Amino acid sequence: MATLLFSLVESGSAALTMGEKRVVVDKTHQVLRAYQGGTLVFESRVSTGRRGKETPNGVFHVRGKSLMHYSRLYQNAPMPYSVQIAGNYFIHGFSYVPDYPASHGCIRLPLDGEAEWFYHWATPGTPVAVTGRW
Repeated sequence: MATLLFSLVESGSAALTMGEKRVVVDKTHQVLRAYQGGTLVFESRVSTGRRGKETPNGVFHVRGKSLMHYSRLYQNAPMPYSVQIAGNYFIHGFSYVPDYPASHGCIRLPLDGEAEWFYHWATPGTPVAVTGRW
């Protein structure tokens, strides 16, 4: 289950932290963390690319988004809440997100609200650092 963290303002109400957005995908621990300003605002388990289809490491940027993308490489497979980070690599919702690499290279987020939240939060140009190894 994802964790959505809020920054408390002095009045006692919760508000999202303002500032630059950035994302870190840790393949070693199969987790995605989203930051805004210096505050962690979202954390979720993910499943990255399996052996032979590894998700590449590097610093990418959100290039585009689609509520429903269909894979041209894998039999038109549906990829809800797709956030493109490079070429054929996306962060998207999927019904099965185990705690180990299982995808064809994309970064899977659970469809229990996590994928939708991330889709709406991410904006074009948001940096996405993919690090670690399984």
